[in-house]
Amino acid sequence: MSQAVKSINTMPAAPQIGMRKTSITNYLPAILPIIGAALMVTARIKMGPTAVPNDGTLIVLAVLSYIIAAAALMTNFWTPIGLLQRIGLWTASIGFFFNLSSWLIRWVAAGDRENWIRMTNQLTGEQHFWWFFSYIPFANLYDLSIAFSFGAGFATMLIMHRENTRFIGAVSLPLMSLILLLAVFIGNSFIDLPPVLDSYWRPIHVGVASLSYGIALVSFAMAVMYLLKDGVKIEAMAVAVAGFVIVGFLGFSQSYDRLGLFKENISLGSISYRMNAVVPGPRGVFSSGGRVAVPWVGEMITLSLLLLTAAVIGFLVYLYKNNESAKRYGHLALKVSVLPLVIATVALFTQVRSMGPVGSQIGNEQLHAIGKNLLRDRAVGMPYDQIVAQAAGWMQNNRDSLVLNVQGNPVEVASLVSAAAVLLFIILFSYRTEKIRESLPALEKLDSLTYKLVGVAFAGLAILLVTGAVWANESWGRYWGWDAKETGALVAWLCYGGYLHSRIAHGWTGRRSAYFAVVGFLLVLFTYLGVSYLLPGLHSYA
Repeated sequence: MSQAVKSINTMPAAPQIGMRKTSITNYLPAILPIIGAALMVTARIKMGPTAVPNDGTLIVLAVLSYIIAAAALMTNFWTPIGLLQRIGLWTASIGFFFNLSSWLIRWVAAGDRENWIRMTNQLTGEQHFWWFFSYIPFANLYDLSIAFSFGAGFATMLIMHRENTRFIGAVSLPLMSLILLLAVFIGNSFIDLPPVLDSYWRPIHVGVASLSYGIALVSFAMAVMYLLKDGVKIEAMAVAVAGFVIVGFLGFSQSYDRLGLFKENISLGSISYRMNAVVPGPRGVFSSGGRVAVPWVGEMITLSLLLLTAAVIGFLVYLYKNNESAKRYGHLALKVSVLPLVIATVALFTQVRSMGPVGSQIGNEQLHAIGKNLLRDRAVGMPYDQIVAQAAGWMQNNRDSLVLNVQGNPVEVASLVSAAAVLLFIILFSYRTEKIRESLPALEKLDSLTYKLVGVAFAGLAILLVTGAVWANESWGRYWGWDAKETGALVAWLCYGGYLHSRIAHGWTGRRSAYFAVVGFLLVLFTYLGVSYLLPGLHSYA
């Protein structure tokens, strides 16, 4: 009997259901980068710009760190290796440090650029009690892209503190890398913020936007993992991604010419990818609005789109008729389609650097478009001939200075790189998919995490709409004007509201809710990027 009692006393205590052992050390990968970034910006303030790298260098380091971390974390899908998982976690933490540091360094650089003169309001002359925050880097898409990425990085690092949730970094980190690549293509030149927008509501409104967008990105990654775990066939995902790429290039690209039918100065039947011709300015690259064909790029994109179309057809036949031969042909076409995109990307960057002055290739038929780009708001109501005359005079003085630069058309370049990256991701997921599903947590866990992330994103977007309305009333004299970006943000918020309503009121969970989360992020992405470049509005300054 005494032996029995002794054995009972030496047995380990039963685990407490629902109790989790979490300490502050679990969150060090998220906390230490913030402390490190604060120290770096302090060194920048105290010791000057030469003491630390500039924001552009830090962005490149962040991209490299995120990619390395994603590759290390992705190995867990097929071969769990504890050391690689730890390397992935801490490399992602280093990337988050570089990401946040670049934004803070840019903040100080923005103030130094103007010698911190915004201590008084440029319209009223009143003293700013918040003058330091008037230089917070939220003036253009470059600034927002950096903040978008570190918002997603912070959410990712908070989730990755447990081993069974580190998989999320394998999906969210590549997406964050693509956002930062867009920032690199845009370039880190500063813009002069219109005085009417010099308000303390700007950092509040745009700051909430960037953090909310980042959380939405992580919820999207979690929803995709849920769908994969739930048994959604990778071929169905491939159809969605390939269709997205095809529609994006054919329907929304402003540079890729579909058989030359929709662009000026392109002969019938030719296919080309055109970049904005740009001229160097005192504060970076200034786009002229002229366009020049870059050989081979359009042809390679077209070949890739044809292969993607073949892949979609093959996968649809497989999904609806269970035809294994169609499945094999679909996967073959999908894998081969990435090669032309890679060739197009290399050809684009190589030729942009080697073509030299291109002003002689810009014909008179582009003068009206160039004039509208140069005059901007002043072109409204101006006669056609007067706009052309303004452009002709400008071209005469600057024709020999016009060169190609990826910063002239950053979204198009980023789209090309992103298309190749996302298709490569689908190809990787098609390899031993069952092994990936086994490595993921239970469906209930994934569904719960997605729900929590969407809830936070919904609240953030609500604050975004409210602060935006207050700022709009202060700057433009109205709370709401159905501007393109305002409407896009509202639609995205309503989509997340639909997710929460259908879940709370009607008990929707699982796959249907995951689809809601995916669509919600696509709407956020369109608001962040598509509205700025495709739909004109008051937010076009950004």
